Amino acid sequence: MNCSARVARLVGWLVLPLLLVAAGSAPAASTAEFDDVVARLQFAFFTGDSRALDEMLRELANFEVEGALAAAKSYQLAYGYWKLAQLLSDPQSERAQAAIKTSPSKAAKSCVQHARDAISKDPRMADIYAIEAVCDTFSPSLTTNGSSACLRNKSMRTAVTLGGENPRVQFINAMCSPDGEGDPAAIERWRAVVAKFEAAPPSQPGKPDWGHAEALTLLGQCYLKRGEMVAARDVLERALVLAPDYRQAQKLLQTAASRPR
Repeated sequence: MNCSARVARLVGWLVLPLLLVAAGSAPAASTAEFDDVVARLQFAFFTGDSRALDEMLRELANFEVEGALAAAKSYQLAYGYWKLAQLLSDPQSERAQAAIKTSPSKAAKSCVQHARDAISKDPRMADIYAIEAVCDTFSPSLTTNGSSACLRNKSMRTAVTLGGENPRVQFINAMCSPDGEGDPAAIERWRAVVAKFEAAPPSQPGKPDWGHAEALTLLGQCYLKRGEMVAARDVLERALVLAPDYRQAQKLLQTAASRPR
């Protein structure tokens, strides 16, 4: 190869990456970058900011990922849309719905779509089946106090078969179990879920880590319904150690603090 040919080839090697960037190609996100977006997505849910959550979902959807993170991305999109559906079910969220041009039912449908995409990429993730079930049977009036349709859903049965000991599967199972006002069985269910989270090993990078603070908060809500203020304050304070900005836990703790013991 003569000198001119070598120079031309070297120039080609240098220019090709620039051309790829100009054409819109971008390097795949690292696990740390992915986890950072997921953390901000969870923060938006904890603070009750549906518009910020919608923005984080759009940012996550545009992330370029490879390998195992492809299934994780679809999983987190499903989780995020489930949380968005919950936030938009708040009676005070009408302005937010108009601002982001969606509704609880549309968010739940997006959740189902992304859950099924995650399953197609990795059918071994037990908790994604549970997320699909709770979104597939989503009702704005049953966001936290049970829906037997969720328990009967085929995907929920698959979740229990694949990972009955998974704390996130147990979380959704407990959430879908109907309970009456102050039902002592609900307290036992949420105690069991909290115990599963506390016994579970720390989440690995790129893996789901949601549920513990929510489980403590829902247990606290059950204690409040039973009039057990000291127990409610204890678990709600523990929830806020895990998620200091969790608005629902803050509100319930204020309620528990203002009531006589």
